Amino acid sequence: MKVIIIGTGLAGPALALALHKHNISCAIFELRDKTAVEGGFVALAPNALRALDRIGVYDRVAKQGWNYEAFEFLSSRNLSHIGTILNGSHDRYGYKALRVSRGIVRQTLVEALGEQGIPVHYNARCVAIQETARGTVVATFADGRTEEADFLVGADGIHSRVRAHLDPTAVPTFSGQLGVGGSLPRSRLGTACHNVYMPCLILGKLNSFMFMPCTYTGDRIGCFATVEGEDRSREDWHKLQNDKTALYATLQKYHETERWPGLVHAASQNIDVETLTLWPYYTVPELSSWSSKSGRVIVIGDAAHAMPPTGGQGAAMAFEDALTLADALSALKTKTKEIDSAARETHALTQWQAARRERIRKILAFTSKGGDMRKRSVGTLQQLVKEWLMWAYFLWVGDEGGLSWIYEYDTGPGTTGCVSGS
Repeated sequence: MKVIIIGTGLAGPALALALHKHNISCAIFELRDKTAVEGGFVALAPNALRALDRIGVYDRVAKQGWNYEAFEFLSSRNLSHIGTILNGSHDRYGYKALRVSRGIVRQTLVEALGEQGIPVHYNARCVAIQETARGTVVATFADGRTEEADFLVGADGIHSRVRAHLDPTAVPTFSGQLGVGGSLPRSRLGTACHNVYMPCLILGKLNSFMFMPCTYTGDRIGCFATVEGEDRSREDWHKLQNDKTALYATLQKYHETERWPGLVHAASQNIDVETLTLWPYYTVPELSSWSSKSGRVIVIGDAAHAMPPTGGQGAAMAFEDALTLADALSALKTKTKEIDSAARETHALTQWQAARRERIRKILAFTSKGGDMRKRSVGTLQQLVKEWLMWAYFLWVGDEGGLSWIYEYDTGPGTTGCVSGS
């Protein structure tokens, strides 16, 4: 069995490493240059870290980010405490949570690919996908090169070329929210951060502002504001992403319109401008299927189900998709070597997709609630009501926050994504 993987974000390399453990041949093709850098930070909950542990990179990643358990919600009015939840717990889940540079996670995965001898082809833009009568799939690239395999998996993100092969009408839609953030040394926050537990989310009338240490020692703080905005073309988003001065001005203008606590002002004024990045929140229409009729072309991660970062589960879902798909392909390979394409689709892949889609629907519903919580309030009274409702909710669910069904998930052998609480 051979698998073509399109994309070297997070899902693609994770899938390749998982396939390698099953002795399944694969190769990755990436649109960008080898020097491309992933910006921003990512929060990895226990379910994400459990998956990374299974493919052998958890220890390396954990040593390069902030390991934590509790996450606090505070009011922008006076930094009063609204609630606390556990984003991770070594005692409950076997792992703390981790805040780390997205680039570090990707680079660690890519380095592991090299160590395992898994080929990665850069500057490889997939322009056509053909499913053949002989039961294979052929990918054609912009330079004229072709590659043939038993399966092709699109792990190429929100603006997926592979998804367009499955359903050309499934185009991403801007949610109306975006994240703007960067990082700075903790020392620049001065006395403003005294007696403030981090990580925390400060809720204001104009959405929210998050603080999370992002290095192993906690000497550097990542700051992330969720704001509302208008949609742009991909080219215009790219231009804004590279215009650090404009991003800084956006952050300043946003926080000058509301009376935020000194901590927020200290962060927005002293942030390292070169670290600023933005993250538009897009949604993708629910696909009728994550695979083609033959079952040979498949999408995973954001290509299948764009996950806004408000729930902290985007990377985790990519890893879960990747590892459970590798298990399904392995089961398909070992149980039947002379199986026709129609039977393949109704075999392990059908079970895999059904389990994953059910879990993704639940995670998306959870993430949507997190995004609604960060939307602007009309006035002080509405903000107070929102804070009171949140306080009551946290009091009711306790510090576990009703999240155990998310964090306890295990992609372990034999589950194919079908686990209790999925």
